[in-house]
Amino acid sequence: MKKIILILFASCFVMLANCQTKAKTKKTKGKQTGTEVTATNGEVKIMYRVVASFISHASGIDAQKFDAIENFAKAHAKKPTYDLLAWGREGERDLCFHLKELNKDEQKAFVEELKKLAQGSDRVFINENTERVKKQ
Repeated sequence: MKKIILILFASCFVMLANCQTKAKTKKTKGKQTGTEVTATNGEVKIMYRVVASFISHASGIDAQKFDAIENFAKAHAKKPTYDLLAWGREGERDLCFHLKELNKDEQKAFVEELKKLAQGSDRVFINENTERVKKQ
């Protein structure tokens, strides 16, 4: 009889603990606000219009291409804002643009210019309409 009571008590305890864990994950799962989705660990997933990714093949990023693209963005007449997201141990990073300052035609021209600036390098990739994770 004591074993049965002990088993029932243990089962109830496990079920209660499981319910509390599920309730916590539902509360912290993800909160959507426009183009951002907040994750549970303080990271935010953001949709960007264009992302220039600088990767490394054990020799660092293409610094000349990075400088050219960053200088192009800074010198642009409408001064598009961007996020610089570092993600690697060898200087890997992404320049992420929303391009809300530009209209559709200007956005298209901006993206085409980024692609031209990135040509000739196997360590620079231009991706449109891409989601990235930003730590807060």
